[in-house]
Amino acid sequence: MATLKSRAGAAKLGAPLMALSFLMVAGFVYWLSVTAEPTEVVVEAPDAVLENVVSFDAFSAGPAGYLGEMVSLEDVFVEALLGYHSFWTNLTDANGTAYLLHLSDSLVADSLVSVSTGMVVTVTGAVTAMNDSILDAWDGAGAFRVEVDRTLAEFAENFIEVTLIEMPEPSEPGEADESGSDEGNGG
Repeated sequence: MATLKSRAGAAKLGAPLMALSFLMVAGFVYWLSVTAEPTEVVVEAPDAVLENVVSFDAFSAGPAGYLGEMVSLEDVFVEALLGYHSFWTNLTDANGTAYLLHLSDSLVADSLVSVSTGMVVTVTGAVTAMNDSILDAWDGAGAFRVEVDRTLAEFAENFIEVTLIEMPEPSEPGEADESGSDEGNGG
């Protein structure tokens, strides 16, 4: 007959070996946390390259002359918003003609880009002739808040499809201008 050997001693080592393995893993993790150097994540911001910088006065003299060209305009004042993706500025011609700028799909998708009335921005984009298919595409993308926005956009003969926009730096707390002082409040 076959003799059976007892494995009672091996079964008694299970709990101590399990505890030892947990202690070894905990010790290894502690050692890693002490000796490892922190990893720096460097996010490289693309250098804003302004293409074909045109003075705003020169552009205002004849925007149609720039059709099909990439232009960069500095110090563009946001006069009014048009829907969710566009805004108006006034050219420096004798009539102060309103001019339309439309944010490209990539800028609209960027949650950090938010243009508001009164801002001064620098823009780069292609000067494009307005047509019904462009208006239909904007309408399909939900660019207009109300139907009158589309009607207003129809008046633009051409516009800039903005692909790069430089926003003003947000002011730090304490850098406020003097308009918020307590001079008139008895203080």
